Amino acid sequence: MAGGKETPRQKMIGIMYLVLMAMLALNVSNTVLDAFKTVRDGLEKSNDNMNDRLKFIMTLFKNYYDNAPKKAEVNYNKAKDAKNIGDGIVAEIEKVKQELIKETDGLDANGDLKKRDDLGISHKELVEGKKGDALQKKIEEAAKKLSALIGQSPKGIGLELEWPKINKSTGTSQSWADYNFGEGKPLTSTITLLSKFQNDAKNAEAYVINKLYQETTGGGVVDSYRAVAVAKSSYILAGQTYEADVFLTAGSSSIPITATVNGATLPNEGGVGKYKSGGTKEGVYKWTGTVSFKDPTSGEIKSFTTDPIEYQVARPSAVVSPDKMNVFYMGVANPVSVSAPGIPKENLKVSISGGSISGANGSYIVKVNGGTEATVTVSAEIEKGKNQILGSTKFRVKRVPDPIATFAGKVSGRVPLSTLKSTNRLEAELKDFDFDLKFTVTKFTVLFSKYRQDPIILQSSDGSFTSDIKRIMNTLTAGDIVTFQNIEAHGEDNTTRKLDNVVSVSAN
Repeated sequence: MAGGKETPRQKMIGIMYLVLMAMLALNVSNTVLDAFKTVRDGLEKSNDNMNDRLKFIMTLFKNYYDNAPKKAEVNYNKAKDAKNIGDGIVAEIEKVKQELIKETDGLDANGDLKKRDDLGISHKELVEGKKGDALQKKIEEAAKKLSALIGQSPKGIGLELEWPKINKSTGTSQSWADYNFGEGKPLTSTITLLSKFQNDAKNAEAYVINKLYQETTGGGVVDSYRAVAVAKSSYILAGQTYEADVFLTAGSSSIPITATVNGATLPNEGGVGKYKSGGTKEGVYKWTGTVSFKDPTSGEIKSFTTDPIEYQVARPSAVVSPDKMNVFYMGVANPVSVSAPGIPKENLKVSISGGSISGANGSYIVKVNGGTEATVTVSAEIEKGKNQILGSTKFRVKRVPDPIATFAGKVSGRVPLSTLKSTNRLEAELKDFDFDLKFTVTKFTVLFSKYRQDPIILQSSDGSFTSDIKRIMNTLTAGDIVTFQNIEAHGEDNTTRKLDNVVSVSAN
């Protein structure tokens, strides 16, 4: 508007435009805006989880590289490049997000956008200001670099940008920025979409690094040798004999070796040197072994020496070792092995405080239902008619960890439409838990977020997909978002757990 220079007609048109814009803003319901925040929170949590998994796999890769640098060097360096590329494009997207948030007065006390229903900022900055075109170029460059590390296409790693090149409403061509950030898109949908692109980048980065790690560690010709000594026991009773095997890890029985300890040649049985030493006196003893062999490829005589090995000669004592972990879990059968050097297993007597124990001959089952600690005590008849306590061990008592909710085998992320429509249940999985314990989802709320449509919220009171849920599933198209909330699962340990949300984005 131009103040006093405008005609009454121009002023009226300007006022009507402002009223129209206000009406458009009001048409974006709070329910839809809340749904975008829910999806965004889920995506950002998924990104955090992915960062933790990437940190773990890179630690494994570094350990493998330290032990086999020649074999792992090329792919390990590629993995570091993939990490830098992925982190770089995520940071670029984050920069755009923060600029938009800053220009719209930031976040409120609840962590949501203060102007989440702003319908103009996305188009102004990303389309008119060309920031969307610049971001598209950076994402495509990152996708090419990542895919080139493993010889695949951007589509193969899940980072190819696809969009309808023709606007169905107008019949005109549209750019990637137009399609994603065009007029009428509220700010909250733009920030959520940018979080989704960050999630895609992290998934692509993880795919490349995992591919490189599997390619490196999946096998190959042995190109290094190491001498190893394995003792049958490092703790013996007075009067017993200490025994250990000295052998070549990369060798075989067909490669003749000479194994020595302190200059004395050991008997050789099938390519393994047999070392024996008397244990007549209490104390700590150390020794090293040397393995020599003729390299079949070069004909050279090569020798390798083990690290110093230590064993102890001591009086009888009890050994209690948990078969699974160093804790007892409530509501499950905890297997425990009990032994005492020099004493037959059938002569041991095992008891527990803070729980119950059953079994015999060294193999026992412990059950605990509460508390924070349980103590296993071992005794035996050392002399006729005289029992002696050999030792006791304290164990922590913990609750079985919460399972993780998954849909179509994923915690969150893109799910092909065909898979999404054919999946009929939400699962609860115990990740990396050694006990065979099952959890079953008993209830949940599902939120369907379709493009330019109000969200649809349905519930399941028994964990299954109702006919209404299946019906909505069959109407989903690419880009629609399915969010499972308020998830509860019941376990065989007779507990009910509340699980984290699952956010799935349908994909072609």
